Amino acid sequence: MIYVIIILSIFIGDGFIKKYIEETKQYGKDEKILKGRIILSKYHNSGAMLNFLEKQKEVVLALSCFILGIVLTLFAILLPKKENKLLKFGLSLIIGGALSNTYDRIKKGYVVDYFSFSWLKKVIFNISDICIFIGTLLASLAKR
Repeated sequence: MIYVIIILSIFIGDGFIKKYIEETKQYGKDEKILKGRIILSKYHNSGAMLNFLEKQKEVVLALSCFILGIVLTLFAILLPKKENKLLKFGLSLIIGGALSNTYDRIKKGYVVDYFSFSWLKKVIFNISDICIFIGTLLASLAKR
């Protein structure tokens, strides 16, 4: 049950943040917070990570759905088992983030990204991206 709560928390939480960013931030206007370490901005990512395949939205959406389907299937197989807690936690992070970003792709045709780090200004993320990254790291560690 905790894993489902994690998935829903990421999906709903990131959804609220994206809605807030869409409604309150001007496209291309940066706002520095935490002494300039984090930069808030509104960015519409039509492609995959780093705008890869930006011009092929349908391909990105199809790949997103396909990969999400594989991860959901693996998660459904593992969920009833008592072992593999780290793997299930990692998959929960991946699924929550992937659901949020895929939902954006379906509803809007792009993913709403909204923050970057001062030392990495060109790469703009959202919470779902961070969850997918951390979840992938944890899942790969769990398999060892």
